[in-house]
Amino acid sequence: MISTDLNDSGTKSRDCGCCGRTMPTDRLAELQSTPGVYLCTGCGLWAARRASRLPDLHRLTHVFRRIARVLPGHRHRHDGAVVNSAIPILTSTDLDQTSRYWHVLGFEVVERHDGYLVTHAHGVEIHFSRDADTDPRSAPTVQPDVPVLFLHVHDAAAFWKQLKDQDLGGVGPVQDKDYGLREFEITDPDGNRIRIGSPIHC
Repeated sequence: MISTDLNDSGTKSRDCGCCGRTMPTDRLAELQSTPGVYLCTGCGLWAARRASRLPDLHRLTHVFRRIARVLPGHRHRHDGAVVNSAIPILTSTDLDQTSRYWHVLGFEVVERHDGYLVTHAHGVEIHFSRDADTDPRSAPTVQPDVPVLFLHVHDAAAFWKQLKDQDLGGVGPVQDKDYGLREFEITDPDGNRIRIGSPIHC
């Protein structure tokens, strides 16, 4: 439903039928299968990604989302600095080896630069920076007994079994914790320790 309110530019605005954000009508598209329902660019890309498991489509939606952020007229609902996401940057001594290892975990390389990888899996983004001269396991900023990243998954036990069936190295035992999560840890070839978990009821 079109709002009668005018935005700062004096044009009519409308609410996205998915996320509820209010934005100019020219930033929304009406669903052909559901007349009267409109989606913003972000929700449209999310829906497209959910509707397909094709890796190429995942890469394209990732690229389109980045492009949409810099298009003229792209504005957030709030003023000031708004945090959209937090992206970890892990150390790698061999980006090809890192790419192969994390591919088994479901992360596809969507961008590659000199000494740098950008990977993506179902809305989660992890970057890797190559440092061939430093062993991350001995780097002073990395504590050997502390994971550098926590990944929430739908079913940790099922994911653990999948990784074990594929003989992925560095996979620890799965355990139920007293704080309500089922978890296990992996250690990638560069010593990055990742904790993976899901609620025990899953």
